[in-house]
Amino acid sequence: MKRIVGIILAALGAAMAAAGVILQLAMSGEGQTGTVFTAVEEFETPRELVVITTDVPVSVKYGDTDKVKVSYTGSVPLIFTEKKGTLSMTQDDRFTVTLFSERARDIGVEVTLPHKVYERISLSSSSGSIVSHSLAANTLEFSTKSGDMTLYGIDERVSVRTDSGNVYAQFSSFGGDMSMNAGAGDVTLMMPDDLSVYLEFFTESGSFTSERFDEPYRGKYGDAVVIYNGARHKLGVTTTSGDLYIQ
Repeated sequence: MKRIVGIILAALGAAMAAAGVILQLAMSGEGQTGTVFTAVEEFETPRELVVITTDVPVSVKYGDTDKVKVSYTGSVPLIFTEKKGTLSMTQDDRFTVTLFSERARDIGVEVTLPHKVYERISLSSSSGSIVSHSLAANTLEFSTKSGDMTLYGIDERVSVRTDSGNVYAQFSSFGGDMSMNAGAGDVTLMMPDDLSVYLEFFTESGSFTSERFDEPYRGKYGDAVVIYNGARHKLGVTTTSGDLYIQ
């Protein structure tokens, strides 16, 4: 199994090198029935970071470093590209490897960034989870199809969208208007103490609960409207069947 995977990786590496794509991976086998790919890489600090995976969990945080540090464990290669100030990481799904290894439970991409405000950070996964730790960017985007999202230290400038994943978002501030789409996923929002909001919750069959607000106006189906503390800013949350909880 290792030899077959090695041949495939060698062919992929040659093709990507010809295309100017950077691919740096190391293989490690665990036991006799499983193989995993691991990579530990460093990159110069970009203006923009883009991470796209199919099923691999993604976690991004700041750290005491002057370079971007990436640790990856997965069943398929991760492709790194650097172009015009953008560092991109994408999962290569042109072949798959079934994991039976103990290391399979460690699958994920962990990115540690130098402290700065980036022009854009975009994290996207189909079924993998996303965890963001107090990131700062002029454009901050999170999206999944079924993967869950855990977002710490965000504000109203983020873009959050999922088809069926659950969203847990902890806001450090809320100073503007924002909309969020969660499909069938449940949404939990931890809001700052000085919150002033006009909330509109649109849903087909979800429910709204909060220990913070007085009884909201409840519309048809599960819709709800809340006017709180002067309503200086607007928050719109839309789901199909997902519930909304605000603290």
